[in-house]
Amino acid sequence: MLLRQHTIRAGSLALAMTLALTGCGLDRTDKSDGASKDSTDTVGAAPGQPEPIGVAIASRDIQVSEGGNLYPIKVELYPLRRDKGFVNLTIRLTRTDDAGSPGRWQIASAFQGDTISLAFSGATLIDRKNRKRHLVARTGEPDAKPGQVKYLASSDLQSVFVQPGQSVDLYAMFGAPPDDVTAVDVVVPRVPVFENVPLG
Repeated sequence: MLLRQHTIRAGSLALAMTLALTGCGLDRTDKSDGASKDSTDTVGAAPGQPEPIGVAIASRDIQVSEGGNLYPIKVELYPLRRDKGFVNLTIRLTRTDDAGSPGRWQIASAFQGDTISLAFSGATLIDRKNRKRHLVARTGEPDAKPGQVKYLASSDLQSVFVQPGQSVDLYAMFGAPPDDVTAVDVVVPRVPVFENVPLG
């Protein structure tokens, strides 16, 4: 039977979108030249996570080192979805080591990239057609200090731990590229790039 990992909801996705759409912070776009275990798994969602839609369209196997332990992680990418001027990104992380492997993996800052947030805020979308890099949307004042920024993404990841065989879902929201952009590259810290991902 599929168990659910209990997580704390930091706030609803609808509220976050309302704040963003009313001018409390939109995505930041920078120019850039660059371009499983099955039914025994526990699947949970990091705070504020909407339910994933569809099935995974790509995956990567990575290893994350933390506290002297090396954790094998499967990263699954779900279809990108346009929604009222935003693009929703969802990934699923699954520890693929056997039960009894050492320790709980604390996600914490693993995917914050250059931000300071303990959130899934380091992901970016690369629009090759227009040579633009889309950062995770945020709320708050444009000149807010790094620790004061609120990202429209899974957050409070210092409270999210993953046991062997367990999974957790992370999400991030971006300002949508123009309608004629039909594919982007998805860049997630520590994960090989997902290239040419369809964007409906």
